[in-house]
Amino acid sequence: MVASSEKLPDPAVCSPKRRQILAGAREVFAEMGFERASVDLIAARTGVSKATLYNHFHDKKALFVASFSEEADALREQVREALLCEPEGALIPALQAVGEQFLGMILTPAIVSLWRHTSAEAARFPEIGQMLFDRGPGLMIDGIALYLQRWAAKGALRIVDVRAAAVQFFMLCHGDLMLRSQLGILPSPADDEVRAVVRGAVAVFVRAYQPAQPAQPAQPAQPAQPAQPAQASP
Repeated sequence: MVASSEKLPDPAVCSPKRRQILAGAREVFAEMGFERASVDLIAARTGVSKATLYNHFHDKKALFVASFSEEADALREQVREALLCEPEGALIPALQAVGEQFLGMILTPAIVSLWRHTSAEAARFPEIGQMLFDRGPGLMIDGIALYLQRWAAKGALRIVDVRAAAVQFFMLCHGDLMLRSQLGILPSPADDEVRAVVRGAVAVFVRAYQPAQPAQPAQPAQPAQPAQPAQASP
């Protein structure tokens, strides 16, 4: 829960002015962080007066929380859309497509920036860390769990703890790409890198959770062939 007097609105009903303020605030916070960013600078960047800004947000902390909350809400909608589909076709290509889609989402510049700056302020505002987890990775993991459960119901996977399996799939698909992106040493991963990381993740995951193969029936023993009599030497 967000510990602030600012109530987070439904992103679908945000006014254009509010969206304008949030967009400018995100830019300033991304460039300068929370401590160095000032309300005056945000108002100037946004093109509104301080009075207008305070009409929408109680203080700088509320603005910080709301600006990144909107990014998290956008990610939430992408996750929902990605997991609406029912499992179909072969398991491995389906998991490959889901993994690539998720990894592509979390490697977008906006999401990498969101992670970087909220992580830096998580100690100051722990509610932001909780919000980001709930609306980002937590939501993804819950969605993946439901998706994997559907595959298990079809008999394609054998899973006891479906949420634990979802966490494992989610983390396997990260590889080292997310960490490198957050550290600024992977500004824009190539599609083939994403495909390769997810391909390896899917291979490990399926190997761990594929149903046990039925035992092959034993082949009947072949009757022993009678020994051929040795031919006498002339």
